[in-house]
Amino acid sequence: MPSSLSDAALNLITSFEGSPPNPEWPGGESGVTIGYGCDIGADPDSLSAWSGLLSSEDMAKLEAVKGLTGAAAHKALASVKSIVIDKAAAATVLNTYSLPSQISKTLNAFPASGQLPPDSFGALVSLVYNRGTSLKGETRIEMKATHDAIASGPNQWPEAVIQIAKMAHLWPLPPTASNLSGRRLAEASLFARGLRSIDLMTGALIKGDEGDLVRPLQTALKLKADGKFGAMTMVSVWTYQGTAGLPTTGVADMATQGKIGLSP
Repeated sequence: MPSSLSDAALNLITSFEGSPPNPEWPGGESGVTIGYGCDIGADPDSLSAWSGLLSSEDMAKLEAVKGLTGAAAHKALASVKSIVIDKAAAATVLNTYSLPSQISKTLNAFPASGQLPPDSFGALVSLVYNRGTSLKGETRIEMKATHDAIASGPNQWPEAVIQIAKMAHLWPLPPTASNLSGRRLAEASLFARGLRSIDLMTGALIKGDEGDLVRPLQTALKLKADGKFGAMTMVSVWTYQGTAGLPTTGVADMATQGKIGLSP
């Protein structure tokens, strides 16, 4: 069973989670969050991971808001907003508590995920890190479908790429390099990269690719043909797929390349 993440997965999580210098309240039903997305409201036990890394005074302030979520956490934020979160301390908590915890949650909620290639597994951990593990409810339809696709075995794993990317519709803004809908596309892309490494989704062009194979795709999408498949290319592929009646994933699979006229 995986006990660590690929470098690409770790980079994805840290880039989207960030490590703000002060406690924040992300909104919704979240609690006060510190470091790399460590939510001491939704996960009160996580505060203990900061023992010895923050002053006793700061720990006491955070103890008072531990377990609060939603509006109560928003109201309480002012009492802890002045606490300074050292980035090295945040990295320590990430590596010793948050990542092991999220890996364990992912394996428990998606038992078959331990068989996934490393990048695909890491993409799933990023998803769980941000959205949790619930598979029930109207906003969790794609989470359940992702679970079922992974459980069904390798032949169905490409369906998980589609389902992860479909979650982008849950947020009102179009995907960007830094918002939550963009995070879903980045996770779908990383999941697809893992599948390509085991000869599933062969020939797909994916975020992070570079070189001559990327340039014709960018030209067809009327982008600068710099040969670097970055966030802008990913979002442009996603937009094109929507107009072409294809599954909107941001991954230029062979069907997308064929539709746009790039098949060999």
